[in-house]
Amino acid sequence: MSLLVSPIGFDEKFLVRAFWRRGNKEIKEVLLIKPSDRNEKSEKALNSFSELLKQVEVPLNVLEVDPKDFTSAVSKIARELMNSRSTSFIINLSSGMRILGLEVLTAFLLLDINAELEVEMENQEGVVTWSLKDMVKGRIDVKGDVEILKAVKKGINTVSEVAREVGAPIATVWRKVNRLIEEGYLEKDEKDLLRLTVKGRISTEIYDASS
Repeated sequence: MSLLVSPIGFDEKFLVRAFWRRGNKEIKEVLLIKPSDRNEKSEKALNSFSELLKQVEVPLNVLEVDPKDFTSAVSKIARELMNSRSTSFIINLSSGMRILGLEVLTAFLLLDINAELEVEMENQEGVVTWSLKDMVKGRIDVKGDVEILKAVKKGINTVSEVAREVGAPIATVWRKVNRLIEEGYLEKDEKDLLRLTVKGRISTEIYDASS
């Protein structure tokens, strides 16, 4: 069960769609970040969305911040997250002021809390999702580690096969693979086979292009 975090703007439609994409089986609580200055349109949107959540019995928490005061806004959001009992987070960046979205992102990054991010395309042709940890560079050896990532990209998915592909001792590759998993470049599927994360795929593209 996840906490959905989102700025709120003048229209609740993005929030409604964000909620119904998962529903109350996945979202256990909603945290909305709104500007402290009162606006009739945003209040109307908030009331409408609040009524929806009441019907499905999902708790709503509203945090007011001054978006013009970046330090204060990020601090208030961070404190709210620190007090949350949730262990899984979804950040919706389709609604509300852009600066509020950036302040939410900054709070998560400073607290080193991972979250799933989603942005609904303006033309409503889809929703782009990624993990917050995909935005943070981890420890990576551009030469040795990238060769391992390239091997996994080819479909080589066990440590022994990767070691054979890159011509390195299994113990060395095992150590590197564990670090790459920890840093968010690799992960293991349900069969314990290696695969690239989004950050891993992006990294292979970056270093392929620069080589």
